[in-house]
Amino acid sequence: MKKKLISMILAASVAASAFAPAAMAEEESKVLTFAIASECETLDPSLCNYLKSSTVLMNVFMGLYMMDEDGVTLTNGCAESYEVSDDGLVYTFHLYDDVLWSDGSAVTAGDFEYAWKRTLNPETASTAANRLYAIKNAEAYNSGECEADEVGVTAEDDTTLVVELENPTAYFIEETAEVCYSPVKQSAVESSDNWSQEPENYVCNGAFVISEINPEESYVLVKNENYKYIDTIAIDETDIVFVDSTATLTALKNGEIDMTNNISTQAQSELGGTDQLLSFETLGTSYYDFNCENLTDARVRKALSLAIDRDTITQSIVSSKPESATGFVPSGLSYYDSEDDFRTVAGDLLTYDVETAQALVEEAVADGFDIDATYTFITQNDDELKTIAQAIQSMWKENLGINFEIVTYESGSYWDVFYAGDFDIAYDGWTGDYDDPSTMLECFALASCATQNRWSGELAEEYDQMLDDADAMTDQAERYALYVEAEELLIEESPILPLYFRKSQLLVGTNVTRAVNDNLGHTLFKYTILE
Repeated sequence: MKKKLISMILAASVAASAFAPAAMAEEESKVLTFAIASECETLDPSLCNYLKSSTVLMNVFMGLYMMDEDGVTLTNGCAESYEVSDDGLVYTFHLYDDVLWSDGSAVTAGDFEYAWKRTLNPETASTAANRLYAIKNAEAYNSGECEADEVGVTAEDDTTLVVELENPTAYFIEETAEVCYSPVKQSAVESSDNWSQEPENYVCNGAFVISEINPEESYVLVKNENYKYIDTIAIDETDIVFVDSTATLTALKNGEIDMTNNISTQAQSELGGTDQLLSFETLGTSYYDFNCENLTDARVRKALSLAIDRDTITQSIVSSKPESATGFVPSGLSYYDSEDDFRTVAGDLLTYDVETAQALVEEAVADGFDIDATYTFITQNDDELKTIAQAIQSMWKENLGINFEIVTYESGSYWDVFYAGDFDIAYDGWTGDYDDPSTMLECFALASCATQNRWSGELAEEYDQMLDDADAMTDQAERYALYVEAEELLIEESPILPLYFRKSQLLVGTNVTRAVNDNLGHTLFKYTILE
C-alpha cells in the first residue's frame, strides 16, 4: 500500500514536468526525487522558524549572502559587496543590478526593506521576528513600541541597502543568509492572503520555483530560469514527496526516490558506513520544553532531566546515533580565541544521576509537588520520536515514580497545540544560524519563552538580562564568559531538557554523485549532482 502511494505521488510529480522549460528535452532532464516526512509548516520565508520549512525555502529564496557548496562558508547572494562603519553599527550593502525575481522583475533593496519590516510587523505575528533583533529598533517595533520607519533598515536606492544595528554584531553577515532575511515581493504577498500556498502567486528569487503544491503529497520545484547563478545548478527539477521513514529505504532501493533526510533505524543499520548514508556536522540540539506554568518547581524539571539515560536513547533508538547533550549549546560552536569549542570550555552540565534526581523530587514533594498526578507529554507522530518518548516515559516511571501520558500529533497540528501551551513537556529542537553561542542561547530570551516553555520570574529575567548584556559587550572574552554563566543558569532552572546534539544525514541512491547538507542541516538541492 505504501509503495502504491509513493508511486501515485511520483506519477503526479511526473505530470508536473510540464512546468519545466519547454526547450528542454524530456530525456535530458535531471529530476531529483527527495523524500521528507510531511509537508512544511510554512512556505513563507517571513514566517519561517522551522528546519523542515527552511530546507525547502533555502532552495527557492536567496538572501544577501548564502551558503556555498561546501555547506560551511558564505558566498555572494544578492549582495555584491558591503562596508561596515568604524563603530561596527552600520552595514551598507551593494546589490547586484541583475538579480531577478522568478517573474523576471528586478530584485531591489526595497524588497529587502519591505520583507524585513514585514517579518517584524507585530500584525504578521512571525515567530522568526526575534532573529532580526540585531537591527536597531527591530525589537521595539515588533513589540509595538515604535513605528516601522524607525527600524534601522533603509533602501537608499534600488541597489543600496543601509542597515543600522543596536550593537556591534560580529556574525551579522551570517545572519543575512538565514531564510527569514530573504526578500519577498510585495505585490506577490498582497496578491492573496494565501499566496505562499498558491503556485500561481508564488514569486521567489532562488535556484528553484515552486510550480506545484499537492497537499499531503508533494511539492514540485523546477529550475528558476531567472536565477542569477543558474549555471551552477546541475538538476532541472526537485520533486519533494512526503513519505514515512519506514518506507523510505524500500522506496530508495526501488528507485522511487533518490534522496531523503527521513531515515529509519533499519536504513541506519543496513547502510551505516557506506557511501549511501552521508553524515554532516550540524550546529543544533534536540530538546524538550517544559511548560513552566504547569511544572513550576525547577527541582522537578531538573530531576526529570537527570533521570534520563541519554546514551541509551542516542545509541539504541536515534538512527543517526548522535552525541548525548551535556548542555544546551552543542559541540562545534566556537569559543572566542580558543582552540577548544564552547562546549569543551563550558564543560558538562548534564549527567545521568538518578540518586540526585530522586532527592530533588523528594524535596519538591515535601513542598507540595503532586507526584501522583499524570502529566502530558506531547510529540510528533513520527516513529523515532514516539519510541524516544516511550523510553523516557519508562525511565521517569521507574526512576522517579512520575507518570506521563504520551499524546502524538501530526506535524501540521503539533505546533498549534505547542504554542497553545497544551502540554507539560513537548518535543522541540533548534539548529543554530551562525557560529556563536548566542544563536542557541537566545532561544530562551523572555520574548521567545512566552509562547514556548513559558519560563518567567526573577531567574528568567536574570537570564534575559545576561543575553542583553552580552549583546552590548565589545570585549569578546567577557561576552563568552557571560554566555557560560547564562547556560549554567539555564540548565540549573531547566525550563528545557536537552537530549542530544544534532547531526544531519542523507540517505542517497547510487545515482547521486554529490549531495550537500549545510552545517545548519539544510539540504541544498542546487548543489546536487545526479548521474
